[in-house]
Amino acid sequence: MKKSVFKYLIPVAAIVFFYACTKKDGITNQPYDAYGVSSTQGQLKINLAFAYTVDYATILIKLNGQVVSNALQTRTPFPGGGYNTRGSNFALYLTVPQGNNTVSVVLPKVGTSTDSAVLYTTTVAIPDNSAYTLHICDTMVSATVNNTKSVLVKNQIQDMDTGYCRFRFVNLVPNIPAVDLYLNGILMKSNIAYLASTDTFSVRTGANAPGVSSTTTTWAVRPAGAAVTTTALASYASANGLQSQTAMTIFSMGYSGATGTRLPFLSFTLDKNK
Repeated sequence: MKKSVFKYLIPVAAIVFFYACTKKDGITNQPYDAYGVSSTQGQLKINLAFAYTVDYATILIKLNGQVVSNALQTRTPFPGGGYNTRGSNFALYLTVPQGNNTVSVVLPKVGTSTDSAVLYTTTVAIPDNSAYTLHICDTMVSATVNNTKSVLVKNQIQDMDTGYCRFRFVNLVPNIPAVDLYLNGILMKSNIAYLASTDTFSVRTGANAPGVSSTTTTWAVRPAGAAVTTTALASYASANGLQSQTAMTIFSMGYSGATGTRLPFLSFTLDKNK
């Protein structure tokens, strides 16, 4: 009897694994994957890292004219998510055609499929089947002038050794020239300008992590050149800050000195789970 049950469990487990890695968004059946698409497709994550004066709760993402998301808020990577965001804790990507893709961020008219307002639209070139994230942020100088911008970053999601976590940092804070990135009080990357990203870097996890004194790790950003003793522009303290064999992008967003919806944040997109 046990052998008979085990015989049926194997194909069931295979089906569950397949659907865990390839999903549909439930709106337009746009597929999204953890990683590993065909050679003719691309992988794209969209990070809504703008800090408008209004904290919209019904933002939709369109890809090539079709809605591919549920209703979202700012500080949300889609699909999937990360830490200190409003997304999930999964490393997922939209499956997109290689070549030019039009990405739009819109507000829907209530009760209809018509756009009430287009917050941002851009065309991104996806050259291969690697994993990419489009980080969207703003330099909105007034309630009527919208200078939303974006930067496309290629993620490195190759396997890594046990005991290491891979990072990249992207600065999306528009109202200071540059920032420095710290881990547990130790300078990791310096003088990262607005819309610039660092190269990838690996960090030891656990007891071998830089400056570690407990299971909680603290990441922080400060204005470039500011002393480590000064108040951080934004920080994130958590036991999730370092995970073995995980790839993450750290991003700073919001406005230095701002409050409310424009408060600065330090957050993480999950680019690959272990």
